[in-house]
Amino acid sequence: MFISPDIPFHRPTEFPGKPEDFKLLIEDKWLMNTEVQYQLLERKGLWHLTMIYIAVDNPFKLICRKIDTYNAEKKAKTFASILQRGIRKDARGTLKTNRDAIHICYN
Repeated sequence: MFISPDIPFHRPTEFPGKPEDFKLLIEDKWLMNTEVQYQLLERKGLWHLTMIYIAVDNPFKLICRKIDTYNAEKKAKTFASILQRGIRKDARGTLKTNRDAIHICYN
């Protein structure tokens, strides 16, 4: 394949990453103490599966990971439960957050 040398090509300037770019990797120990839930949303006939990791200590600290899309709700629920069981496997048992710790007043 021949690439003409007359094509203007500007190489972008590279710069090192900042420490806050790696914040998630540095502070990932909290992921060991999380409750795992899933969310299914239907958009345009497809079911989108998202896994949600909720910190047991602080329920406001969470991460949502988009997994995949499925064409049937039953298939999406099956994969969600399989993934949830696999992620939850822990010698300590299933970890749960205290749902009463967050008092939301809708007034």
